[in-house]
Amino acid sequence: MEQKLRIEGIYDKRTLKHLKTLGLKDFCFDFSPKSFNFIQEYVFLEQILNLLDPTDKVFLHFSRSNDPMVFKLIEDLKKTGHSLSNVYFEFDEWSDDISPIDFSYNYLINFTKDSDPSKLISKNFKGFIFNFEFFESLHRSNLLNNFASNFYTRYHAKLSEQSVMLLKIDWHNNLLTSLFELFEFNLLSFPINSKIEVCYRNVDLKKLSNEMDLFQKNHFVFQDL
Repeated sequence: MEQKLRIEGIYDKRTLKHLKTLGLKDFCFDFSPKSFNFIQEYVFLEQILNLLDPTDKVFLHFSRSNDPMVFKLIEDLKKTGHSLSNVYFEFDEWSDDISPIDFSYNYLINFTKDSDPSKLISKNFKGFIFNFEFFESLHRSNLLNNFASNFYTRYHAKLSEQSVMLLKIDWHNNLLTSLFELFEFNLLSFPINSKIEVCYRNVDLKKLSNEMDLFQKNHFVFQDL
């Protein structure tokens, strides 16, 4: 399966413009106040939104589903006329008062060792998010193959060709070849962090490009942006 690349934690239009010149179509913005990559709503609406195309996939990350900013941002996006069909929400935590059943917009589920995703799947579920460290732990315990078999047995019927299978990895992770033989990831997500920044919240665009080029050349699963 072809994998595309997503960059997460974008906080300025300079970086977004650069990524678009490289052909990227998947972008994640972090609205969690404690995040190093926090983006304010007015910056997103006034500086970022007009750079996004209708065919781009836009991922919006929040720490919890009942954050008042979730629905404020939704309403403000509607006021701009921006379609929500290609907008996907990610929550670190689902609160009882805003459950997936009550959520009327596209959302992804974070798959962790302590979660039960089956309780979070509702009509607007669009896919799973995995962290590479999760699979590293399974691999070290010789449980990776068993987990893969159980995962697809349980969730295969919930996934369609349009579903997102997203793997979050860091720039210098040593990826497991077997991981891509067991799982059909279609989106690989890399963060903006100190490895590609000149200093705090200042992306080194040349280094970002070099890291992406290196990944393309050395990783067998990366085919197209």
